[in-house]
Amino acid sequence: MQKLVLPLVVLFSLVGFSVNCVFAQSDTLASRQLKEVTINAFESRTSPLTTTATVGLLTSKTLDRFASTTWTSAVNAIAGVRMEERSPGSYRFSIRGSMLRSPFGIRNVKFYWNGIPFTDAGGNTPLNSLDYGAVQSMQIIKGPGSSLYGAGTGGVVLLQSSNTNDFQNRAEQSVGIGKYGFQNRSTNLQIGGINIQYGHTEQDGYRNHSAMGRDAIRFSSTGKLGEKGTISLLGMYSDIHYQTPGGLNFAQYQLNPKLARPSTATVAGSEAQKVGIYTKLAMLGGNYMLKLSDNWTQSNALYLTTTDFANPFIANYEKRDEQGVGGRNIWQNTAQLGEVKTSWTSGFEWQYSKSAQRNYDNKGGIPDKQQTVEDIRTTTLSVFSQLEAVLFKDLTATVGLSYNTFRYKYERFFVLPYTNEHRDFDGVLVPRIAINKVIARTWAVTASYSSGFSPPTLQEVRPSAGGFRKDLNAEKGINTEIGLRKIDKNFTGEVSLYSFGLRETIVRRTDDAGSEFFINAGKTRQNGLEWNLSYDFLTNSMLPLTFRLWNSGTWTKYTFQDFAQGETNLSGNLIPGIPRFSQSTGVDVLFKYGFSVFATYQHGGFFYLNDANTVKNTPYNQWTGRASWKKSWGSHLYSELSVSAEKVNAGIYSLGYDLNAFGNRYYNASPKDNLWAGVKLGWEWGK
Repeated sequence: MQKLVLPLVVLFSLVGFSVNCVFAQSDTLASRQLKEVTINAFESRTSPLTTTATVGLLTSKTLDRFASTTWTSAVNAIAGVRMEERSPGSYRFSIRGSMLRSPFGIRNVKFYWNGIPFTDAGGNTPLNSLDYGAVQSMQIIKGPGSSLYGAGTGGVVLLQSSNTNDFQNRAEQSVGIGKYGFQNRSTNLQIGGINIQYGHTEQDGYRNHSAMGRDAIRFSSTGKLGEKGTISLLGMYSDIHYQTPGGLNFAQYQLNPKLARPSTATVAGSEAQKVGIYTKLAMLGGNYMLKLSDNWTQSNALYLTTTDFANPFIANYEKRDEQGVGGRNIWQNTAQLGEVKTSWTSGFEWQYSKSAQRNYDNKGGIPDKQQTVEDIRTTTLSVFSQLEAVLFKDLTATVGLSYNTFRYKYERFFVLPYTNEHRDFDGVLVPRIAINKVIARTWAVTASYSSGFSPPTLQEVRPSAGGFRKDLNAEKGINTEIGLRKIDKNFTGEVSLYSFGLRETIVRRTDDAGSEFFINAGKTRQNGLEWNLSYDFLTNSMLPLTFRLWNSGTWTKYTFQDFAQGETNLSGNLIPGIPRFSQSTGVDVLFKYGFSVFATYQHGGFFYLNDANTVKNTPYNQWTGRASWKKSWGSHLYSELSVSAEKVNAGIYSLGYDLNAFGNRYYNASPKDNLWAGVKLGWEWGK
């Protein structure tokens, strides 16, 4: 690993030096925008150069490179981050981790939306309920964030909707079409600080039995409340359904990769059982910030959610009715002590949810004989404090600590005798220490030591077949990291080297019917190297175009350190689901008169599909292109036309394998070519 790091650092330094000496030019629009970006990681509100965290940025500019259908390709262009869509609507999201805990949905990553907790008390994040237009940017904090954000060893994602601080009035309508029956419509109305957005998406899907449909409406507003207060509101209702075709074994994939899981003599298949997900989610939240004085501010975020969930599955028909409530309180003090600037942040986050879960026999997509009646209540509390100090104007030090409790209360009513059990994870202290040193105004070195913990989620302690797995332990991990950054007029670069040790790693297993369950798998060691580089050419305003070349990539070695299956010792094996090497390279060309062309090449290396390391996937090479034309027709009317295409070269291509699948049903085929087109019309008027 050291042999690989040294040449990269030397190359990094030479590139940074050469672009300063050879291509020194006037400041560009892109670089000015980068300097204006505020990193909100760990509540510190710093610049990309001075932050003590490693953060991946997904902005409206980077989203422009890809089709406005999902965030998958854009997220996968960020080093160390992986988003999968096994079939339309079935998302998985991982930060520096594997998909071992993700049968569907998101595990081990904490999400916030406009400062409001979006991951519920049970660890579930309903990302697939969001319409694409509901989120305009993501700040992805890599590594444990438990010192300030509670449970989660993978990282934290800060979602942000469209900015209403400009108080612009506008109305927009966009329409998109694509292959495999893709259609979407989005209507957006903003009046001052109030924004309402409705989105509809549907598609037939590439595979049999993989259709999806979603309708989502979002309301957000920002405004003053009193002389010193600011209040923002967020509301959403989403209705999504999607069919799940299920995994195939290799012979079935070779026969026809578009097949849904077929029936056998003993087990019905996905189409026969009408397997799918049906979710109706309503959320209402608010965030109130009050400036108490020149040095003190206080913010309070509260939310309510209700979810109606149904999952006709091969082995059963699962029905869940869930309600959630929670909030986050933060006090922040800023002070100047001589030459030292300090920022002290303290507060707590509390969440509660109740999930009424019922299982029935599945008779061709219709609930039949009842199997289980169970209730689970989840309560979480995290109390945190963090001190950040800026010393000598260019050295930032951060020290944080949180105290965490987590509790599941389980009741079973249907199968007598009545059962009442609970599992507590109490008194978990989680520290974080980080420093950042700015050198010569454009360079920075960052180092951090952080701890994280992640209790099993609701769907892990109570898997889809029912029951209560109170034997599952919480994951606990320690991450050490060092990074080097360079941000100048035209050049931006970052290299990060990390080593993460995880204990009580939670991994997924499936039975013959495909029902998942989870076990603790001992210790793992996760070493990685990440880089992000970009350079702007032809930045003179007299030229007809600007040109950006960028590259990001990841090299990993994730291994089991202490893990056995029965009498087989798997210690030293590579953790499945993690490519050893992946990279993205792109060219952005912005012409005058609103024309833009984007070309991206992404490579994903091989990884193993099972813990025994006996089956591999095949690497893939993906080429993506997008062209758009934005035009203002006077002072009010504006438009955008776009076309996007995607081509993949791979032996077997999947945007989400089923790891450690029973019967070797690892494969969920994805299309190797795709095409989309879209049009947007908008009207702006005075403030």
